[in-house]
Amino acid sequence: MKANAKKFASILLILSMMGTALVGCGKENKTQTNETMGTNETSAQTADDKMGGEITVAFMSAPENFDPDHPQSDWVVTAVTNHVYEGLFEFSATDEAVPHLAESYEIIDDGKTYDIKLRKGVKFSDGDEMKAEDVKASMERWFKVNAAGVNIADSLKEIEIVNDYEILVKFDQVYAPFISIIASPVSCQKMIVKKKEIIDKFGEDIITEHIGTGPYVFDDIVQGQKVVLKRNENYCPAEGELSGLAGKRVAYLDKVTIEFAPEESVRIAGLQSGLYAFADEISPDKYSTLEQFPGISPVICNFGTMGIVAFNCGGNYFSNKTLRQAVAYSLDVEELATAQIGDKKFWSVDDGSWFKKGSIWYDEKAGEGIYNAHDLEKAKALVKESGYNGETISILGTKSDLFMNNGALVLQNQLEKIGIKAELNLVDNATFGEYRASGKWDILFSRWSDMNPDPQVFGPWTGTDGWITNWNDEDSKKMDEIFARMINELDYEKRYEIVKEFYDKFWEDVPYIKTFNDKRLYGISDKLNGYQGYGQPYFWNVWMSK
Repeated sequence: MKANAKKFASILLILSMMGTALVGCGKENKTQTNETMGTNETSAQTADDKMGGEITVAFMSAPENFDPDHPQSDWVVTAVTNHVYEGLFEFSATDEAVPHLAESYEIIDDGKTYDIKLRKGVKFSDGDEMKAEDVKASMERWFKVNAAGVNIADSLKEIEIVNDYEILVKFDQVYAPFISIIASPVSCQKMIVKKKEIIDKFGEDIITEHIGTGPYVFDDIVQGQKVVLKRNENYCPAEGELSGLAGKRVAYLDKVTIEFAPEESVRIAGLQSGLYAFADEISPDKYSTLEQFPGISPVICNFGTMGIVAFNCGGNYFSNKTLRQAVAYSLDVEELATAQIGDKKFWSVDDGSWFKKGSIWYDEKAGEGIYNAHDLEKAKALVKESGYNGETISILGTKSDLFMNNGALVLQNQLEKIGIKAELNLVDNATFGEYRASGKWDILFSRWSDMNPDPQVFGPWTGTDGWITNWNDEDSKKMDEIFARMINELDYEKRYEIVKEFYDKFWEDVPYIKTFNDKRLYGISDKLNGYQGYGQPYFWNVWMSK
């Protein structure tokens, strides 16, 4: 169970590391906040007033298919198919998985079985009611095809249909994060419900016929160019206030056309001309350009990636915990963020918690005293205590990656201030991969998504031989034990205490270091109202000014 869970969580974070993984947005221009962005209309508007209209939006990249279970899928697949398909559970803005197509669930059999009851009356876009047989078929395919499901499939005993509106998911052992994992907002990981007859037709092959329960349906797909979504007239929304991906979804717009425009200049020109009501992935240096466009506002997205400084804990130097601590105390993460990202609007230095404030897994005391301490005297004392004797430390990077290169230059200078001699080893991509795999490095930079479904995903990246750190000593084994307890604890309060143990142990041992959180830039028409955004962009609950 432990080994399988580690493998599973590795896949989750490998996927979530993608630079375009996830975003949640708040409009910062024109003094609008996340709650007020785009709400130009009066509060007296009714749902009928908001209903109707069409928009065209621009995404940077085009997916190869629209089957989010399939291993070849990427983040754009989820951004599009979130409109067409839904999960049994969806994530709220506080990082909680809440029932969506499910009505409720109960954990029984000493924690080994999930009894999931389904909402009655939910219809697929073709008018047929969603039943337990559809959920069972969808979940079985998820365990076979989706990378997240495949990596816990060995722990699954069976999925049993109790009646048309209830299933039992049975495991060999307790697996506490299951609900969070099947609701994962990370790209291409969520277990979404498809129609059984479609699954029977396509099996494990890429699905090209789409019948879902979401607020929109595919009206047209021009591969590599665009998709057209139209309102699902058979849609049966969940109840509750919209929060993240959870709550009531309303398809106010008649039609949403998503064009795939890889050239940034095309996306910007489309915003300026009024062709696009929304465009993603705009370079931060274009912020002032968007500000000049009448009727367009730049949108800074508050979820992006985290900067990481990683140590080769199995190498000659950073197997020494004291030397790792010295580097952690020395870092000026604001200087790193300025060099690697640029304008302060697009990054933040918060705290040592791996989950943001507002999340149920947030801990304001994580990293207290060491994260962003920038205490050079403490760092110098630790360097001396470590026994470091002037050897040259290698900072590995790739020639083509400015994020790595700029960070490496700044870090080299910061290390010199505490008496550590460092050299930059900037190589081509192939050599970088070879050196990283073979351990021919001491420090390197990385980026991870700052949105994750559960603390458990950090286990295989942080414990013995986790990720690329080659960490294997008494401390790494103590970290393994913390995650072993975490995976088996079903009570939230008790599990949260274990998560705080993880934070404390992490910042004591620092196998790698979180530096800063960065943000992304979108462009949005001022006529587009109600846009919130969580995870990938979505266009339910939005409407156009008339």
